Amino acid sequence: MSLKCSSCGRTVETLPTKCGYSLTMNSETNQWECNMGNCGIISFDNFLCENCCINKSIMKINYDYQALSMENKEFHAELKELKHNIVQTKLSNPDFSYWVKFGDGDFKCGKGEIDEANIKISCPQEVITKILKGNTNVFSEFLSGNLNVEGDLQYVVVYFDLLNLASEINKEKVSVYNE
Repeated sequence: MSLKCSSCGRTVETLPTKCGYSLTMNSETNQWECNMGNCGIISFDNFLCENCCINKSIMKINYDYQALSMENKEFHAELKELKHNIVQTKLSNPDFSYWVKFGDGDFKCGKGEIDEANIKISCPQEVITKILKGNTNVFSEFLSGNLNVEGDLQYVVVYFDLLNLASEINKEKVSVYNE
């Protein structure tokens, strides 16, 4: 059986080990499903290749931060103090783009490209994933050439500090929930 990625159309060459051990028949939809790891339980009709799964995870983190901007007083207050900025992020390996609007109390995001971006970031998929999860030093990535930025460097730093704050708040929420 040949599986195709439902997002990009590429043939799915390998599956996460979890999938091979978690095949189930969904009695409601009458479709076979498996656990694709970070992408959750997916039916065979909605399979994603590894790159599309990672891109989906990147967007999920951004959507979580968007929700956090409305739910968390500390994060919302920080956003109210900032002027409106638009960040365009272009990922390589594979190509993927998304945007974030932040400031004036808002944090909004979406897939694709946006024309009015005043900050532009380009980097490999792996680098932005580490940044969003708070698992790398942004300045080290920048100095090593893995992260390219254009725009007002002051607000580039503010943006990455904002992502770090959101990551820390989310980690605190998870640790309190798990206690």
